[in-house]
Amino acid sequence: MKRLARFLLVAAVFVAPTVVATATVTLHDRAQLAAAIKDGPPCCIIDARPPGTRALQPLPDALVYRVGMKINPTAAVVVIADTDEKAVRVGEELARASNAPKVIAVKGGLPTWAAATGQGGPLGGVALTFVIPKNTCEQDAPLQTLRAAPP
Repeated sequence: MKRLARFLLVAAVFVAPTVVATATVTLHDRAQLAAAIKDGPPCCIIDARPPGTRALQPLPDALVYRVGMKINPTAAVVVIADTDEKAVRVGEELARASNAPKVIAVKGGLPTWAAATGQGGPLGGVALTFVIPKNTCEQDAPLQTLRAAPP
């Protein structure tokens, strides 16, 4: 009887369907995104925006999304797109195709990412404030100071 029970147990292990847990995709606003990044930096940032948008506002160090993309994440994956729906859809696809422990879709896209991290703003990560000196050889008051308009 013990032998039969052991056989059935071993058989059940090999015959039982394998269940693979996939990460849940969560849509994060600026505050939630900032808190998540503070807890631990993401392993990768996926840029799911169209090529024209990416060219106008590049996001340094981001991986460009493509259908069927395979990643092997070691931490959270952040997805940035032009719409929240697309960010979630791409996040769900990446969660199914990888073993991501966490997938974060950025609510509001690049402006939210820029506000939470200070990266990828309207000038593609370039400082939004700079000084034009009066003369490069003189230490005097600047002629102009450019400040970005508040979002």
